[in-house]
Amino acid sequence: MKIDGLKDVYNKCIAGGRFFEKNAVDDELIRSLKDIADKGLDFTRRKMKDIPQDSPDWTFVFRDHYEALRSLIEAFLLFDRIEAENHQCMNAYLCHKHPGLDLDWEFLETIRLKRNAINYRGHLMQHDDWKRIRLQLELYITTLMKEIEVRLARHE
Repeated sequence: MKIDGLKDVYNKCIAGGRFFEKNAVDDELIRSLKDIADKGLDFTRRKMKDIPQDSPDWTFVFRDHYEALRSLIEAFLLFDRIEAENHQCMNAYLCHKHPGLDLDWEFLETIRLKRNAINYRGHLMQHDDWKRIRLQLELYITTLMKEIEVRLARHE
């Protein structure tokens, strides 16, 4: 699977008009997206202990974590008053405009493509696949949760 470069994707998103400016920072929507991500993760983490290692249900653990991360990225972009047409453009904007977060473009693209393979091609994920990406995915979720909380506190 080939991953296009960050600058190329970011420039394609700009050229294609895939970023949309909002009039204001919507604190309520940001809080809602963050809370839904948090509640979804809490639910999934409680269920994880019951999933056997040989089960394909790790697919859904991954997908739930991916969706939480996607919601957090969407919420974070709202501080810049930006929405994006798709996940790839959201990721490109985040990595291009906020390099200080230390989120790896190639990792974000890898998990986006894994999610697409699950949703659109019926691929399943095994426990070993989940173990390989879990720590980095959870680190990114934690990083964005904390940054969103800090930024929300500044807006109050």
